[in-house]
Amino acid sequence: MLKNLYILSENSWGIKSSEIFADFFYFLTLIGFFGYSVGFVTPLPILPIIIASTFTLIYLGFCIRMKQSPYWLGLIAQLLLVLLILPSVWLSPVLLSFALLFTYLFHYYLIQYYSLRIPIFCLAILFLFLFDTAFSLMGQQFRSEYTLSSLAGIPLESLFLPMTLPWGSIESSNTKVFLSIAESLGVFLLVTVAWVSFRRTILISFFVCWYVLFLCWGFGANLSGFSWNLSYASLAFFLQLAPGRYFYGSFYVTIVSFVILIPIAFFVGKMGISAIWIVVVFFLIESLFVRVFLGK
Repeated sequence: MLKNLYILSENSWGIKSSEIFADFFYFLTLIGFFGYSVGFVTPLPILPIIIASTFTLIYLGFCIRMKQSPYWLGLIAQLLLVLLILPSVWLSPVLLSFALLFTYLFHYYLIQYYSLRIPIFCLAILFLFLFDTAFSLMGQQFRSEYTLSSLAGIPLESLFLPMTLPWGSIESSNTKVFLSIAESLGVFLLVTVAWVSFRRTILISFFVCWYVLFLCWGFGANLSGFSWNLSYASLAFFLQLAPGRYFYGSFYVTIVSFVILIPIAFFVGKMGISAIWIVVVFFLIESLFVRVFLGK
C-alpha cells in the first residue's frame, strides 16, 4: 500500500471501502466549490476549462492504452483543483496548453521511471510559472487578460472562493477586509470531510501543521491576523486530502516534511514570495521523502 501515495496511474490499488467513501465525499465537496465558482464568478473562462479538460481526457486515454488503470476519480479531482486554484493571469490558452502538456508528460515520466508521485495541480503551477518566466525573458507576453470578479464586484485572483487577500500574492496587508468562505464555512466543512467520511481523525494534525507553516510565512512577510491564516491552512489542507492518496503509511514522513519546511516558510515570506509556493515545495519534498524512505 505504501506505493499508492498518489495512484492516478497505478495498477491494482487495494482500495478500502472507507477510502472510497472518503474520496467520494471529497469529490462532492469539490464539485460544490466548483459549482459555487461557476455561479458567482464572472466571466467564466470557458476556453481554459475546455483546454484543461481535453488534456486530462487525453492523458486518461493514454494511461488506459498503456494499461496503467488510472484512478479516474482522483484524476478528475486533480483537474478541478487545477481549474480552481490557477491564477487568472495564467489562464492564457497558449500558456496553459504548454504547461499542461509538460505537466502530464512529466507526471507520467516521474511515476514510471522514478516512482515519484507529485500532484498534478502542483506540477501545473510549477510549469506555468516556468513557461511564464521563460516567455517573459524572451520578450513574449502570453498572460491572460481575464479579469475575474465576484457578483459583489470583488476582484478575484482565481476561481477558488472570493478573496481580497489571495495566497498568490502578498501585495495587500489589510487583513481587516479579508473575505473568504474558507475562513467561516470552509474549515469546518473540510475537517468534516476528514472525520465523517471515514478518514482517521489523526489527519487533523495536518491542518495544524499547515497553520503553523503559514504562521511562519506571515512572520517573515510581516503579516498578522487570524482569518487569512485560517483560510490559507484550510485551502492547503483541502488540497492535501485530494483523492488518490494513502495517508497512513506515510504519516510520519509527511510530518517530517512539515518540520523541514518551517524555516523555509519563514524565509519565503521574508523574501516577499507568495504563500502558494509553500504548498508547491511541500508536495515536492514530501514525494521525494516518500520515495527515499518508504520505497516504491
